[in-house]
Amino acid sequence: MISLALTIVFTVILFILFKEFSSRGININQAITFNYLTAGLLAFFLREYNYSLGDIIHASWLLPTIGLGVFFIIMFNIMALTTNKLGISIASTASKMSLVIPVVGSIIIYNTNISSLKILGIILALIAVYLTFKKKNEEKNNLMLAVILFIGAGLLDMTLDLIRNTYLSNSHEFNQFITTVFFSAFIVGIIVMTHSYNKIKIRNVLAGIILGIPNYFSMYFVLIALEQLGSIYVFPVLNIGVVLTSAIASWFFYNENMSFTNWIGIFFACISILIIT
Repeated sequence: MISLALTIVFTVILFILFKEFSSRGININQAITFNYLTAGLLAFFLREYNYSLGDIIHASWLLPTIGLGVFFIIMFNIMALTTNKLGISIASTASKMSLVIPVVGSIIIYNTNISSLKILGIILALIAVYLTFKKKNEEKNNLMLAVILFIGAGLLDMTLDLIRNTYLSNSHEFNQFITTVFFSAFIVGIIVMTHSYNKIKIRNVLAGIILGIPNYFSMYFVLIALEQLGSIYVFPVLNIGVVLTSAIASWFFYNENMSFTNWIGIFFACISILIIT
């Protein structure tokens, strides 16, 4: 239970850091790039099994994992931008409610049977997304970011699950896979930075290191939680915990404007998560 609570805390910290970075003039692209270097180094040095570079190069999952690294850094930037423009609560809800997409994907790809109750949960989730995203007219232009985050995060989770089911057979391979994803995202970030002509600043690197620590440990502790408690318990509690904790943190620390309709949306989001999972 402690590992699950820590996963929630570290995940919410990511959203809070994005909010803080935007208010302190941190270059988000540079911070996210060095965040993945930090997370990759932590994953490598804290690994439970020894493996070499050759093991990764000859792995069957190398090419899709590099592509996933590109996807990771794109979605992390969108998450940061959504948090900055729309607030912590909407960004966290968009990313966590995206579980609808892998559920639908599993039905299409694996011909998974789905109950009428889960169909109800998916419908309720879509209503929750609409209510949570509903904003005043002057804020509507930024809502496309939340929609992109919702769809992108769902596709990211679905791709992760597809690679896991297709290529990864044990925790040893999964550790190699995660390390490779992080370093791939870092390399892509470096390439983008070299074409942006923005000078790398120490403060942005330090921000990336700070961001990389909760990023790695949010994944580390969720793996422990899954091993101890099982996915049927972890995912609903994790998603609901992140949505609620983020909403409370955004209201308490940043006075983010949440209408009654938005709170109803968050409530529906929690109910739909329980039904779907």
